[in-house]
This record gives sequence, structure tokens and C-alpha cells, in this order.
Amino acid sequence: MFTDQINGYLRTLNTSSTQSAYALSLHQFHEWYLSSYGEEPDASLLTAEEAREWRSYLTNIKRFSAATVNQRLAALRGVVRHYGRSLPIKGMKKVDAPIEPLNGRQIGRLLAVLEGPRWLDKRNVAIVSLMVRTGLRVSEVVSLYSEDLTISERKGQIVIRQGKGLKERTVPLSRLARAALEEYLEVRPSFANHILFVSHSGSPMASRDVQRLVGNASNKAGISGSVTPHILRHTFATRALRQAKMDLATLSRILGHENLTTTARYLHPDQNMMSEMIEDL
Repeated sequence: MFTDQINGYLRTLNTSSTQSAYALSLHQFHEWYLSSYGEEPDASLLTAEEAREWRSYLTNIKRFSAATVNQRLAALRGVVRHYGRSLPIKGMKKVDAPIEPLNGRQIGRLLAVLEGPRWLDKRNVAIVSLMVRTGLRVSEVVSLYSEDLTISERKGQIVIRQGKGLKERTVPLSRLARAALEEYLEVRPSFANHILFVSHSGSPMASRDVQRLVGNASNKAGISGSVTPHILRHTFATRALRQAKMDLATLSRILGHENLTTTARYLHPDQNMMSEMIEDL
């Protein structure tokens, strides 16, 4: 009976990939139900309690991920709804994998593979150095003008005029960020006009250009996992809090966050950090 109900429901689905995934889910439910209750399930009579038992089995016995459990539940809700009822059961909350910041050695390797004699090489080093040492968003980097930059022998700053929410802010530049920018400015082509970072053709760089630049550099540097501009921003924020001991309010201003809650996520310790914290207790 339930097999017929499954087949009747699957015929209403639009794509073959969805049909295949839901067929697998529902046949697994069928087997589990027979084993657990000793009788055939009926889609028109299934209860929320039975669905919760199924969810518990998938989570605690099969150890499926939240995404897989939710897909199994979606299939079950679908067949029950097809036969005129609803199944009020919540799915599992997905837990995002923590973003791993780069360590000092990885930052060095990332910058080293970008080194070279061409002006484009100097530009690439300046972009990555700026991002990992100021935490700028990729959209902010590609929107910079040369006049937004002020550098002297002992200090420097950059004005972000196109920040999130169009809010202007001023970000200080570290010694290493200043050095990378100065090297680039010495060879920056005249056709760049007011745009700080341009492509080889003289047009403004797009966010995807920087994303590609960072990804290719991380591959050449042999850094495991996908390194993105957001990871560079995350790296700056994490290092500012853990190594420079920067207070949350200051970091929030530098990053352009509207509230401290957003910035506070960088305080979440990883396993290595927790181990270091309790080592001498």
C-alpha cells in the first residue's frame, strides 16, 4: 500500500533528480516503519509522533547531517500532504562550519606566491595585504580611489566611501599594509586615473576578479581548503582580537559593523584556542 502511495506521489514531482532523492528517502522510511511498528505505514494516517521517531532515528542512530535529515523529512511531508494531511514537524537546524582564519605562515605563503617584477604583481600583493591587514570587504577594495589613500612615513589611512549601507569610515593602515601599497603606487600605470586597483586593460577590477586572484594564489601556496576574500577579512578580525588584543568596539568601527553583536562572532574560540587558554590553569 505505502509503495503505491510513494509511486503516486513521485509522479507529481517535476524533476527526475527530486524523484530519485525522494524515492530513496521514502523507501528508507518504509523499511524503518515496518521494522519499528511491524505493519505497513499509511500516508493518510501518519502522525507527528511517528515522524519525530523517524527524525530521531536518522539523527541519533544513522548520524545523518542536518541537511540529509531535513531532506528525508521534506519527502515524508510531501507524501503526507499529497494524501490530504499535514505533518507538523520541524526540521534540524543546520550548523555552519566555523571559518578557519589563516595563520601567520599561511599569510606569508599567500603573499610570497604573488611576488613578481610586474606592476600587476605589485597590485596583487597590495590587494591581498590590504585585505588581510585591514579587513576590508572585497566590494570596498574594488571601489577605492587613489585619493582615498593617505600615506606618510610613519602612518597611513584609507577612507571607505562605498561601505556597506553607504556609510563612510576611515581605516588606519599598518606598517606592512603601507609598504605593500607604496610599492604598488610606485609602478601603478598612469592609465589607472583615479581608480586605485585596475585590470591590465585599465578598467576597474570587479569583485569576482579579486575572488579569482585570492583563490588562485591560495592554490599555488598549497593552502588546504578554499581561501576567499571573506576569509581574509575573518583572518584580520580574528588576529586583531587574539594577537593585537584589540577591543570589540574598535574592531567594529574598523570593520564597518553597525553593532557589536556582528563583531562578537569573531570571539568564538576554536579548539586550539581553548586548549591554550586552559593549559596553565
